[in-house]
Amino acid sequence: MISTKPLKTLGQLLFLCLLSPAVCISQATLDVPAISPKQQFISVAPGVKLEVLDWGGSGRDLVLLAGGGNTAHVFATLAPKLARHFHVFGITRRGAGASSTPPSGYTARQYGDDIVAVLDALRLTNPVLIGHSIAGEEMSAVSKYHEGRVAALVYLDAGGPFALYNPEHGDIDTDRIELQEDLAKLGQNKFDHTLIVKTLTDETRYRRNLQDLRDEIEGAEAPSPSELDRSSIAAFQNYFVGYYGGIMPEDEIRQKYQIAATGAVGERISHASPNRVAELEMERFNSVETRALVVIPSPEGLNRGVTRDPVKLAAYKAQEVSRKQGQLEIWRKQKRAQIVVIPNAMHYVFLSNEAEVISLITGFVDQLPFSKTLE
Repeated sequence: MISTKPLKTLGQLLFLCLLSPAVCISQATLDVPAISPKQQFISVAPGVKLEVLDWGGSGRDLVLLAGGGNTAHVFATLAPKLARHFHVFGITRRGAGASSTPPSGYTARQYGDDIVAVLDALRLTNPVLIGHSIAGEEMSAVSKYHEGRVAALVYLDAGGPFALYNPEHGDIDTDRIELQEDLAKLGQNKFDHTLIVKTLTDETRYRRNLQDLRDEIEGAEAPSPSELDRSSIAAFQNYFVGYYGGIMPEDEIRQKYQIAATGAVGERISHASPNRVAELEMERFNSVETRALVVIPSPEGLNRGVTRDPVKLAAYKAQEVSRKQGQLEIWRKQKRAQIVVIPNAMHYVFLSNEAEVISLITGFVDQLPFSKTLE
């Protein structure tokens, strides 16, 4: 086993780099200077352009995809470290940040099509997609609708039911729509025995997930930074360490919030998209055939908003165990998925456990084969 203790000499570091690039990368994560990425806007559909960031680098192309409410700038500290070993890009999805905000097109499949349009425009032939949180659904869409277009997928706490549906555990969004459809059909034929049984089954699953959602909401308060916490970007970052487990990059804060002349952090910058909610909730992915690394924080580290009430805390932890167990069960059935569980990591695992995430990504990507160039 190779030691991961800090190396004292350059010679030691170079020797280990030859033996294991993953170790080399993990040793170098603390002293990488900030890199300003090249920004461009790529057309993916009529009237729709996406912000694409390029941090440079060489080797395999990595494409970073942010979670809901974030932009590609959320990877401002991670990307330069990955760029020591790979060529790193980031995409800001439609409806976020500087990307276009069209009135429609907010489906998992469209998000996946957008990604592939960017890959084609950049002529990336063998990329690896790395997504956080809700980006899991668009990676699964790429796998389903663009088979073979990418070399692999990395799910950073992005493997929830929106990315891979477990019928035993369900998903509160897609299950709600199915239950609504059941009830509408019953309104037309209330004596259909098969439909009655199906509705009761769907209602039971939805009720269980609704109760879990209640326990999650009651068990943790949403962030509520004070005026002092908002007095500067540094103070704002410090407040949110308690939620993210690491420092949210200043670039991302500037993308998400209004910044006053004094440097104080104001309200969130909103992007109105009236059809987004209705469109987002329709897709279920029953398998992921593309090779994948699935990183799951479990149990998650407790953020500063979690209740101290013992009864509510127990319920909060129980719903998390149930939710994560559902993820693990269905992902373990995917023949090409490699699952890594990181105890006590936060949802923003690439912030809370940066070095470990970089090591995992590097080790996973380095053993992938290269394919032919794009025609």
